Amino acid sequence: MPLLALAYLAFIGLGLPDPLPGALWPEVAPAYGLPNAGLGLLLAGLSVGYILAGLLAGRIIAALGIGGVLAASVGATALAAFGQALAPPFGLFVTLAVLAGAGGGAVDAALNAWSARHLAPRHLNWLHACWGIGATLGPAAAAALLAAGAGWQAVYATAGALLAALAGGFVLTRRRWDDTPPPEAPPRHGTIAALRSPVARLQMAVFFVYTGLEAGAGQWAATILTARGATPAEGAAAATLFFAALAGARIGMGFVVDRIGPDRLLRLAVPPTAVAALLLAFGGADLLALVLLATLLAPVYPTVMARTPARLGPLATHAFGLQVAAAMAGVAVLPGLMGLAADAFGAAAVPWLLVGLSVLLAWLVLRLPEPRAASATG
Repeated sequence: MPLLALAYLAFIGLGLPDPLPGALWPEVAPAYGLPNAGLGLLLAGLSVGYILAGLLAGRIIAALGIGGVLAASVGATALAAFGQALAPPFGLFVTLAVLAGAGGGAVDAALNAWSARHLAPRHLNWLHACWGIGATLGPAAAAALLAAGAGWQAVYATAGALLAALAGGFVLTRRRWDDTPPPEAPPRHGTIAALRSPVARLQMAVFFVYTGLEAGAGQWAATILTARGATPAEGAAAATLFFAALAGARIGMGFVVDRIGPDRLLRLAVPPTAVAALLLAFGGADLLALVLLATLLAPVYPTVMARTPARLGPLATHAFGLQVAAAMAGVAVLPGLMGLAADAFGAAAVPWLLVGLSVLLAWLVLRLPEPRAASATG
């Protein structure tokens, strides 16, 4: 199988299990006799694993190579899904979530590292659109299996089987991913050196704010709209529309990013996100605001990843992992802070926080240096 095709499948596989904890929680919670707070513990386990894998990704890639990391990490996510399908004690269930998060974080860092060095920015946008496809298929498959009378364990088992097949593809191709190994910073000092780089820290800040803004808008869209009088079904549809627009825009951006230039695209797309967030804050055109916000945000994650080798050179492999960790930290922290604000001031406060994050993201993106060398071709 061509590596590019396998990479596309891998991003679909990366997105497939991500929404399952929330989608299956109404079935999992009664099985364990847990309150809704148990979902927070499960999501925290995923986040911890993801962040740890991101922080250690540079060293792991240096030791095992891209192919070895992909094979082992996808295998770990499959093992975690199979383990959760057995409905173990909840403490072990959460531990398996940590393993799943670690596998996902390592795959994210390794695939972004390989793609940014070997592919043009358009492919990065399409690859991350595939993550959105996987994140859409996961809950859809869960709903279909549950409607057919299967239990939540069957959903995890199905995800495990698909991930195991994907891991097999990486095992068979593991040597081909490292045909042109990039120059490396010394493994013992690479992560520290990357953290000392102002550009690396700036990009980590971009990922932290971006993912917090994206997740905050997507996760709180339903609550914002229902507070304005929409039905729960309409609110859920609005959230689905946001993520569908994000995936669709990444597909579209892939056709134009190489013509416009990745850095110019970011400078054109990101500042107007504040306008879209303001449109949502004032109300009256909520669906338009969500679609516009998702469309403008779409190129940020894949395009900044694509430009990392050009900006950071031999530190890039370590920076990829740090960026993945920063991105997951943004998902873990910022939407939660929005929830605290919603409890204190009402759901109307959330869109104004999105406005603030949009302005901050625009300021950070405009500060990114524009390297002369292209990061990839193809």
